[in-house]
Amino acid sequence: MNKILLTACFVTAAVSVTACAAPSQAMKPTHLRNAVQVAESIERLELYTRPNGMELSARDKLAVSQFLDGYARSGDGPLYINRPASAISGLGTQQAEAVVRGLMAQGGMNPTALQSGQYNSKPGDPAPVVVSYRTLRAIPQDCRAMGNLTNSYSNQAHSTFGCFNSANLAAMITDPRQLLEPYASGQPNAQRRQVIYDKYIEGTVTAAAVNPDQKVGEQN
Repeated sequence: MNKILLTACFVTAAVSVTACAAPSQAMKPTHLRNAVQVAESIERLELYTRPNGMELSARDKLAVSQFLDGYARSGDGPLYINRPASAISGLGTQQAEAVVRGLMAQGGMNPTALQSGQYNSKPGDPAPVVVSYRTLRAIPQDCRAMGNLTNSYSNQAHSTFGCFNSANLAAMITDPRQLLEPYASGQPNAQRRQVIYDKYIEGTVTAAAVNPDQKVGEQN
């Protein structure tokens, strides 16, 4: 009698567990739920000058040089230099533009990429010469709200699974344009293409010969 009762309890428990496993809609893949976002960003450098001239230390010149290197690597469009209207004719603002143009020439950059302009400023207020350019940034995911990690009754990962992997990928990407469009294809090897085409016409094997030493096999 005890054995029969115990078997009945097992059957009841199995039925109960099966009834709890209701079907649920599958979630999107991780790379779609935690896609890396690409957004436009403005990089800017402020150079404060004086009416009677401009003096840059070695550290200042290095900062300007590194800023221009960043423009050469990832800048999109022209390089802008905007001088304050209250000091547009001052010696300091003119020297600042000359420094930028000189460093661009040293770096082999196209001088026509530089566009000059001005912005409104009040006389007497500190107003820097602003150098800026547009670029693209990969925006990491915000993984602080992780949700309930134990909510796995439907045998699926939690909604934020893979968030940190996506955030780390965004931090490592140097050129976000890789996420928007592939690199342009280079010129094919015309000589090799002709060799393969001739073999195809002849009906011979077009694959390259395999070195027998490159084969992988089991060792006893």
